[in-house]
Amino acid sequence: MKILVVTSEVTFVPENYNLFLEGLFSELSSENELSLELVILKNNSPALTAKGLALALMGARHIGFHLMKNTLKAAFKDRKELTDKFKIKTHYFENPNTPEFREFIRTHETDLLINARTRFIYKNKTLKLPKIAAINIHHGLLPDYRGTMCDLWALKEDRPTGFTIHVMDKKIDNGAIIRTVQTSVLGNPLRSNFATLIKESSRIEGIEMAKTILTIKKNYNLPIQADNISLNPVYTKNPKFLDIRKLLQKGIEL
Repeated sequence: MKILVVTSEVTFVPENYNLFLEGLFSELSSENELSLELVILKNNSPALTAKGLALALMGARHIGFHLMKNTLKAAFKDRKELTDKFKIKTHYFENPNTPEFREFIRTHETDLLINARTRFIYKNKTLKLPKIAAINIHHGLLPDYRGTMCDLWALKEDRPTGFTIHVMDKKIDNGAIIRTVQTSVLGNPLRSNFATLIKESSRIEGIEMAKTILTIKKNYNLPIQADNISLNPVYTKNPKFLDIRKLLQKGIEL
């Protein structure tokens, strides 16, 4: 089974989401019938460094610092040591909707495409190309919590944090649910520091995605857990200055 793992050159997660990749690759390294390759979407720019600085000045100093650090590390190809270790081929593209990337999916004969912390919106033409499916790791608990930074809003509202592995379709956060995983509940000490929480969550994501892949490999189809239907969906966006201040007042380090 041929798998493409697609991530961004720069993410907001400490260690640039490499703990997810390391966990995923190590869990699957002994699976000879699997072929994993990594696609990195080129999003590194001075704008991300400026965004990191702005976050730090607003009080989200840990998130801002890690974003600035990740932009610097990405400029020096920070994932090369990791991909060399696991002998993973790496490919760079501008975005997932270019003719070049679509042609690569076809010629690669991709069975499964995994979107791992990119903020790119995939067009339906791209999503229909993998033989089995394109799946996503959504950093919120579907079907109710959709949008961006769901885990941060969960802290603000004293809800469990977690992620959902789901099928991608042309509507964002909409496809059928394969697996949901809680990463913290009220009282968990990890919740006192958002950067630490998402760093540790990324380790769990790598392991859970590996389990999902092995289940798909066994039957060559998707282990759908539930329809992605909510009577009261909540849509969240990136926090603004006042949201950050309220989180800091709750004693949550950002």
